[in-house]
Amino acid sequence: VWVSGSNTQLGHFNANSAIKMAYEHPNLWTATVTVPFIKEPLRYKYLESQGNLISWEKGPERILEMELGTLENTFLLKDSFRLHPMPEHEIFASSAFRNVVFRRDERKSLAITRAEESSAYYKAMVLGKDAVLLRLNVFAGRVKATDEVCIVGSLDELGGNNQAKAVPLSDSRAPFWTLTIPLHPNRMSFTYRMIIREKSDQKNVIVVEEGEERSFALTEVEQLILSKCSKPPIVFAGSSINFRYARNWKGSGISVPVFSLRSKSSLGVGDFVDLQKIVDFCVKGGYQLLQLLPVHDTTVYNSWRDSYPYSIVSNFALHPQYLNIEAIGDLPGSVKEDLKKEKERLNALTQVDYEEVMAVKTRLLRKIYAVKKSEFLVSREFLDFFKENQSWLVPYALFKLFMEINGTADYERWGDRSSVRVKDMEVLAAPDTFHFDYIGMAYFVQFHLSKQLKEASRYAAVNEVVLKGDLPIGVNRYCTDTWVNPHLFRLHMRAGAPPDYFAENGQNWDFPTYNWDEMAKDNYAWWRSRLSNLSKYFHAYRIDHVLGFFRIWEIPERFTTGISGRFYKSTPITREELSKRGLWDMDRYFSPYVHDGILHQEFGNNAAQVRERFFEPTWGDRLKFKEEYNTERKIADELKLPDSAAASEKKKVEFLKQRLFMLMNNVLLLVDEEVPTEFHPRIGFHNQSTY
Repeated sequence: VWVSGSNTQLGHFNANSAIKMAYEHPNLWTATVTVPFIKEPLRYKYLESQGNLISWEKGPERILEMELGTLENTFLLKDSFRLHPMPEHEIFASSAFRNVVFRRDERKSLAITRAEESSAYYKAMVLGKDAVLLRLNVFAGRVKATDEVCIVGSLDELGGNNQAKAVPLSDSRAPFWTLTIPLHPNRMSFTYRMIIREKSDQKNVIVVEEGEERSFALTEVEQLILSKCSKPPIVFAGSSINFRYARNWKGSGISVPVFSLRSKSSLGVGDFVDLQKIVDFCVKGGYQLLQLLPVHDTTVYNSWRDSYPYSIVSNFALHPQYLNIEAIGDLPGSVKEDLKKEKERLNALTQVDYEEVMAVKTRLLRKIYAVKKSEFLVSREFLDFFKENQSWLVPYALFKLFMEINGTADYERWGDRSSVRVKDMEVLAAPDTFHFDYIGMAYFVQFHLSKQLKEASRYAAVNEVVLKGDLPIGVNRYCTDTWVNPHLFRLHMRAGAPPDYFAENGQNWDFPTYNWDEMAKDNYAWWRSRLSNLSKYFHAYRIDHVLGFFRIWEIPERFTTGISGRFYKSTPITREELSKRGLWDMDRYFSPYVHDGILHQEFGNNAAQVRERFFEPTWGDRLKFKEEYNTERKIADELKLPDSAAASEKKKVEFLKQRLFMLMNNVLLLVDEEVPTEFHPRIGFHNQSTY
């Protein structure tokens, strides 16, 4: 058994530099370590090794606060190796529970607690040689603000087993509750139990720990170690004791998209101010959590297609549709009149008209910005916001500008601006440029969106409702992030899901996959900043398709369905392996298997017409797709109909497209996109005619 921790003496959590512990007798291992005094808590964990196999104990890192007693202390840590995870810690120490559900706005100050701990230490010194200072650290993450954790034990100092005399623990570090008491040399063994009681009525015990009473005693080895101390040692009865609840905690919540929260104060769509109304509803209904869909900006096409909340154009920018214009405050008179008229019109609609809402809000915001820009751009509040968010705000504003100028988000069609460097952005976004009003407008909108969402988050927390966000697994192919950091993405590939009972062609989300090797070079800074930004607004967040962090269904960009994908990363089949098994006709395995019989089977009397348009002969009786139709994306582009096309025509073309896609994927093997001599089985190939 070994111990490692956060400083040099403990090896910085490196198993190769850990401290080896001495075996005393069954179930007891010891180690003595000298470390320098530091004010920051010391973190550590135990691990065991069996040959070359190393296993760290389960649960979070242990914490030792060294600001007890004097600058030279002896600490005795009585820990038990954790064989099992600690879900109670993982969940109830999170900000959602610590700062919201079981928030404690009023708690004993840490300064007072430390003064009490110092007083207890000097009392131990007065008790004489062999006295110790006992430190209890109890994790109780489910304690209401009106309640407190107490200890009742067999010692008089612990109430003499009388619950009415139970001793309260300090909540300065809650959800870790602490008590520090001096122990006389003759009173080193006792039993105890934890309880939770109401602070205002100490007779009202809410919860009594289940199970047998706990016990404390020093072993002979421990007593021998402590007898050599010149000053009272500080004994930690475990780095943390979990309060034993009789029942699991239960809560409930609501999942709703913000755009659905339309109210009388909205402008045709639910907004961030409306969140406060649904929080009030949660309070009345006894709900503890409010979960939203993603709220990032998704504006790519400037049409209804942008209403899909998972196709984001920035990891940080919020969607302008969620801005409550009235909450900006001090609106010009002309805007007030226009706003009142548009609210009546858009709120009367039975459904959200995304395109109309965006058009109206954009028009009104431009009017407001034109009036407020001079004062806004020099305000201390905005300058602080800009300083904190400049790294993403400037690229986002420029992306929006060039998207507007070029009429497309496809930056590969932006000419010289198809790529961008930091020094270019500094020049392009300078306040003296002729186009700065467009950039300043983006700053203005994002500033107020952030302000309104933070206020909604604060309101939810005060009312003990967890605001839970949603983190999309991917980003739009043409977005700020892929424009600025293309090296972090596999832009030639798309994320999706394999075929299943619900989607026989699989799913192609049209998001680029991640270049994890490249991201690892800076310790995943892109992801860290993304998660950190979300935590400004949300107390918890759902990670969409979390499995994608470990392996993802990846599809070449030339496909629109998910059939011809494979898991990335996965082990390929080499050409040598195939040859050893007598499989040499590679073209037969990875080219679409099509002949006249298959066309007749799929298209009946229309087979000749389809053959003439889409195929050409190859060797034997085989057919191959013509160059202009040899990918799914080419076929989809060729067969695309205008929105005004008749329903019967759309149905006919959709049937043709799906049949052609089926033939396109009538293969046994997929050629690896990076290594052409390696292959992957096409999922479900045994159900295809080529097999």
